[in-house]
Amino acid sequence: MERYNFTNPLFLFKIEFFMRYFYIIFCFVFLTACDDGDILTVELAFDQELERCENDNESYLIYDTREDPNESLSLIIERNTDNELLFTEPTTVGSPTVLLMSSNTRFIYRTYNRAIATDELCDVIPPADLNIVESYEATTGTVEVTVTIEDDDGDGIPSDLEGRDPNGDGDFSDAQDWDNDGIADYLDEDDDNDNVKTEFELDDTNADGDNDPTTNPLDTDGDGNPDYLDEDDDGDLTPTIEEDEDGDQNPRNDQNTNPDGDLVSHYLNTLEMTMYANPGFTDDNKYTRTITTSFIIRDVDLEILRTTLVEFGILTTTITDYQE
Repeated sequence: MERYNFTNPLFLFKIEFFMRYFYIIFCFVFLTACDDGDILTVELAFDQELERCENDNESYLIYDTREDPNESLSLIIERNTDNELLFTEPTTVGSPTVLLMSSNTRFIYRTYNRAIATDELCDVIPPADLNIVESYEATTGTVEVTVTIEDDDGDGIPSDLEGRDPNGDGDFSDAQDWDNDGIADYLDEDDDNDNVKTEFELDDTNADGDNDPTTNPLDTDGDGNPDYLDEDDDGDLTPTIEEDEDGDQNPRNDQNTNPDGDLVSHYLNTLEMTMYANPGFTDDNKYTRTITTSFIIRDVDLEILRTTLVEFGILTTTITDYQE
């Protein structure tokens, strides 16, 4: 039987060659199997309830923090007229605003030496005892921003139920305007222009349990028109706006006893039919608007995090005394 000479130089060269060959093949297969575009060395277990700093005139800083470990995710967006709409106006359904990572749009992951107190990331001068341990900024990626407003004018009726987009094309310019005052119902705090705000003409008992105020609306005179779309709520042939005895543009505070012995406003009392002088329409149309802005980061590379999707979170913005 032929025996191999394990000390033969040619034999040893062949062995070394094949070992290197198989090592290279093994490394290639291993790296290919691992490089699936979702390499994580950190776990982004944030609550996704975002906050925004209000004290920077150059940019918007939106952030999320957590403890154990002490970390933050921050999105910095240039402050300009277009980006302001991300916190005030809805985006077209199915068409989010897309921002590219750049010097004007930055996504940053950081760790700290201690827990971050409320609003500390907004401080112009950071606390002396708060130190950044690690900081990684995305070099690639996009930010998808979806803005939704359930009830634009805050009157208790969701905007979609007030004819915001009657033909579903994403264009609100043809929205319903029941009283033809030039203000679409979904933006009008008084849809029928009777000087009684819509929010005070709804049945807030939710008797049918569907949370839809249009399915069981108040209809005082039973004429089929809900009070918030009825210029004569009690059907006494005196317009609601002209049952304002003191002429202060608020029919709700002029009251008398109704047939049941209850003290109610004249415009809801069939015993009160006096037609007072028309005081004119209220013109402030101010209300509180609540805006929900959702951020999704796509195809991001943070060196320690490479992934196709980061659900950054949701920012809720409340604007008081909003006026159309």
